Amino acid sequence: MRKTQSCLMLLFVTSSANCWAESQAEGNSNRPNIIVVMADDMGFSDLGCYGGEIKTPTVDRLASEGVRFSQFYNCAICGPSRASLMTGCYPWRVGQAPGQSIFRNLTKNCVTVMQLLKANGYETCAVGRLDMVTANDWHDPGQVAACADRFLGCASGSPGNYFKEVKGTDFRNYPRGTPWFKDGKRWDRPEGAYSTDLISDFVTDFIEGTAGSNKPFFIYVSHYAPHWPLQAEEENIAPYRELYRQHDRKTLMEARLQHQISAGLLPEETTLHDSMVNAKPAAGGYLAIERMAIHAAMVESIDRSLADTLAALKKAGKLDNTLILVLSDNGASAQMGFDNGRKVPDGVRPGSMNTFLNHGPAVAALSNTPFRNYKTTDYEGGIASPLIAWWTHRLNGKGRISHRLSHIADIMPTCLELAGVSYPSQFQGRDIIPLAGKSLVSVLRSAEGEQEVHRVLTFPKAVRDGDWKLVMQNAARPELYDISQDRNEKKNLAAEFPDRVQKMKELHAESFFLK
Repeated sequence: MRKTQSCLMLLFVTSSANCWAESQAEGNSNRPNIIVVMADDMGFSDLGCYGGEIKTPTVDRLASEGVRFSQFYNCAICGPSRASLMTGCYPWRVGQAPGQSIFRNLTKNCVTVMQLLKANGYETCAVGRLDMVTANDWHDPGQVAACADRFLGCASGSPGNYFKEVKGTDFRNYPRGTPWFKDGKRWDRPEGAYSTDLISDFVTDFIEGTAGSNKPFFIYVSHYAPHWPLQAEEENIAPYRELYRQHDRKTLMEARLQHQISAGLLPEETTLHDSMVNAKPAAGGYLAIERMAIHAAMVESIDRSLADTLAALKKAGKLDNTLILVLSDNGASAQMGFDNGRKVPDGVRPGSMNTFLNHGPAVAALSNTPFRNYKTTDYEGGIASPLIAWWTHRLNGKGRISHRLSHIADIMPTCLELAGVSYPSQFQGRDIIPLAGKSLVSVLRSAEGEQEVHRVLTFPKAVRDGDWKLVMQNAARPELYDISQDRNEKKNLAAEFPDRVQKMKELHAESFFLK
């Protein structure tokens, strides 16, 4: 079995050899296949092509032949990000409001991309985290089966353990455990198999099963990695253990930043944020290197999974003219709620199925280089995500970087436009709210598309208006930043530009409190 894991997001689109516009003119006779793959809790700089030292040759190749986005945003935490991804709407408008469970169902005022594509002739598949693939009860495998022709994974919202199913109340955060389902039925997950390997094998099987078929397909590959618990195979951890023994974390952060600046992802004047450089290691400091090494092995497993997917596409004759989008659901996590770092028994390997380690602030700070703060916050470290687009025979400007302000809600309208599917005002007898996202097809096809839209993007406690960003983590003390000059949010300009602060508060209220 292939050792893989992920919570990175990737979008594959396979189309005819004719240009997309020509296939549209021909009545969508050759509609694209689409595969979405998302990573979980992966930081902005973890991938090699975003500055990291982690080995991600497959993703790096896609970046060198495609487009990287420097200003792509998610929703700071898993549930809201997935709600926005699946529906193309802001999450608080479809049932993922702040203060509510991140595992609750979507409200019935929306429709998911899987539901629309299936209703319009696509064969659909969901693998890994099954969160919010349907506007109905996504915890019910029968409801998932109504929108996914094939699926494998769990609907509990967490990996629990990368090597086995967690039963009942053994996993404190999810008392229902982590039961797996396969194609509508309860599935006995084999103990000892790595979750990413199971996901990768299922995706390969599905793709190979499409060989010879002209019916388009949509695959949502929602990896668990590199979300805690930190777990991976020893053979994949060992090379990184040696690497991190030789280089301290600050040196690694500085190297990542210089790679980002050299690539053109960030302005030359960008510096590291002191709070991140000085982030404290998790409890059990003797495991600091182990935590970094296990995390790196988990990110690399995503890359290997992608390599398997590409090989399957090639074998099935589906590789030519394929769009791939790679992203993460939020920034790296500094959460420490379940860490047992002080309790790893003698003789037990850290990272095995018998340990439960969180990343902690120090490891998460490295992952989020050079940005400030972490998952669950609306600083850049919480909401800035990699996004890579690779589209053979469709992209102009191989290896370019797009600075287009964009959001995870843009993925759904992008898929719909490529598939030639109209977004409805009603679905299955219920009224559907308008999309918040905007299609990125024009950006994918040409660098000129980046200049088409001046955008306002809203998050639970922040808003972006062009180059300006207002952060309201503390509502009584709003923070204003010029992102074009200060991407890691060091210089608060709120006192200098009170009118701008007021305008952006109004923009935030207009979007956030829209019913």
